[in-house]
Amino acid sequence: MIFGFHWALLLTGLLGIFFLGDGVVSAIGPKPMRDSFVKWGFPGWWHLVNAAVCLATGVFLLIPALRPLGFALGALECFAIFATLIRNKEPGHLPPSVFLLGLLCAAYWGLYGLALSPMGSF
Repeated sequence: MIFGFHWALLLTGLLGIFFLGDGVVSAIGPKPMRDSFVKWGFPGWWHLVNAAVCLATGVFLLIPALRPLGFALGALECFAIFATLIRNKEPGHLPPSVFLLGLLCAAYWGLYGLALSPMGSF
């Protein structure tokens, strides 16, 4: 426990806040981000799709009954990043998303252990 909170719950909250922040930045769509999406073959408005996914992930991670869905959506986001970067031969940008996936896995494991589907909480 850290400051009276279980470490996995604290990590999950931080991940939720991270995804919300990333969603806001994606919704604003700074020019370098929009240019990167276009360079990778996505339409110019794709930053809005990314924003919606990130915002949904953040909200789901912060609502206890929806956390499993948030973890799944966050992992899918990471795998989409992996596929995009590998397809476009930019493996140098992979470490942050690999780290993010590791944090998602650690938080999930800390909350649910090895259970594959804690959906009974719905």
